[in-house]
Amino acid sequence: MTSKRISAGLLSIFLLAMLGWTFIGNVGDVWTQVMLGMGVALGAIYAFYGQLPEWLINLSGGKIVADDDPGNISPRVYLPILGVAILVAAFVFLTSIFLF
Repeated sequence: MTSKRISAGLLSIFLLAMLGWTFIGNVGDVWTQVMLGMGVALGAIYAFYGQLPEWLINLSGGKIVADDDPGNISPRVYLPILGVAILVAAFVFLTSIFLF
């Protein structure tokens, strides 16, 4: 398994937890739940198959490049950014639980 697939799987689990919180905590609206559900589904598909679905590539007009394209951003660049974003979101999430 590559680091991209592991990151996508972890992000899907995190989004799934956020989706569960929208139901349990009765926060957010239906649009938020739909977007989180789509994020969970796409992340899980990528984590299992290692590539984006063809329908998504076709829907984008072919602007999304394949994972083996050397023009993609290096994991050394986007993984730390993604990690920091997840940590900030988790901090805000936990802070909101304990303070409110």
